[in-house]
Amino acid sequence: MPNGATSVRLASLDSLRGVAILAVVVSHCLGTVRLGEGLDPAVVQLGRGGVTLFFLLSGYLIFHNLQRQSFGTFLCRRFFKVMPSYWCNIAVILAADLCLDNVAHHPVGSYLAGVFAVSDLLGIEAVSGVFWTLLIEIKFYIFIALQFALFRGRYTHGVLAALLLAEAMTWAVRGHGSLTLAYFPVFYLGIEISQADAAGWNRRAMLRLAVVTTALAASLALFLDQHQLGSAAYLVASVLSFVVVLRKSLSHRLAGFLGVTSYSNYLYHSLIAGLLFSWFGNQQHALAAGAILALALVTTTAFGAALYGLVEVPMVRLGRRLTE
Repeated sequence: MPNGATSVRLASLDSLRGVAILAVVVSHCLGTVRLGEGLDPAVVQLGRGGVTLFFLLSGYLIFHNLQRQSFGTFLCRRFFKVMPSYWCNIAVILAADLCLDNVAHHPVGSYLAGVFAVSDLLGIEAVSGVFWTLLIEIKFYIFIALQFALFRGRYTHGVLAALLLAEAMTWAVRGHGSLTLAYFPVFYLGIEISQADAAGWNRRAMLRLAVVTTALAASLALFLDQHQLGSAAYLVASVLSFVVVLRKSLSHRLAGFLGVTSYSNYLYHSLIAGLLFSWFGNQQHALAAGAILALALVTTTAFGAALYGLVEVPMVRLGRRLTE
């Protein structure tokens, strides 16, 4: 593919990621304010929609990376992309825990489980409420790398069907679903978008995409423990948005900037917003809450951009050098 076309596509993907992080940050910031019986669930759903879009993007991009990289190269680069920034974030949370009174305080076990990214496996409360999505992503990286090492690009639909069946069986046996099993298939929907894109959006590829989207939306509506219908609706909306943005090569400079720095933004927004709302009080007045939200967005964006340059970029470069 020509470099110009690749640059346009990356700009579109970065813009989508920027929309996703904005939805997540706004949802978490407004989650501290009582907006009303009808609006509060909508705010939560907005964040779930952003998470869904992130998972779709990961599936799309990871599938492309695995086609060009070896098993070891992929895992090494993912490690340096994710873990150093993650550990730095845990260190900042620990410093706030030790030095400030108006933040959540966690036991040593939570920090140890967080360092090894096994909080969910051990049933230990994570030191940050946003880590549940990152822990699912890390599992997906390992799982898809192993799958690709064994089968290359084959049997993707078979694996997806097995995941949906496992979620249905979990729900039937335990009486409730699993967040990991519920959202794991969303990454495979991102892979389906990647394959449709590679096929030139022909009729057969679009039909497969529609079928997989319908199956996954039905799974979320049936087996997710909370916000079933809203999550299913956001899944469909995210897929439609993804396809339109890719096909039309849509992008926006501000959204793209937010997308490029989205990981650092994601890691720190909850802590920063929590501190701001704590310092200024959980304002119930809409104007005051809006002002604090705007301050939280600006502060989080600036802090995320700084950490992106100081931690994330050097570690990504190190991972590339080691694998070259």
